[in-house]
Amino acid sequence: MTLNDIIEEFKNEFGIISNKFVVIEEDLINLSTSGKKYVYHPGVYVFFLEGVVVKVGRHLTNSRKRALEHIKDNTKNNEFEMASLKNNVKAKVLLFNLENPEDYHWSASVEMFLEKRLSPIIESKRKG
Repeated sequence: MTLNDIIEEFKNEFGIISNKFVVIEEDLINLSTSGKKYVYHPGVYVFFLEGVVVKVGRHLTNSRKRALEHIKDNTKNNEFEMASLKNNVKAKVLLFNLENPEDYHWSASVEMFLEKRLSPIIESKRKG
């Protein structure tokens, strides 16, 4: 699987609704300093490492902030620890962020779809 495959899955499922989102691709090591437009908006984050989806999640106000909290808090399961990505130059993050923050409710649908479709290593404890 590639980052482009993930983006295509999203676009195919959400069609015209996908236009409400901006897809931001960032190296994890640059995410905290990213100045890309909409990076602070509500949305869904996907952690990706060498063809493997590590974690999918959402935040209803600032997806970048929440994504970075997983590294700081070392979200983990029996197989993988998020803190191991901190300085990994191969780790990527996709943000599917909403242009209009008032459309935040769409984040929940996108997260649930991507979680199911991508089967991340670290699954969400909440489904929905």
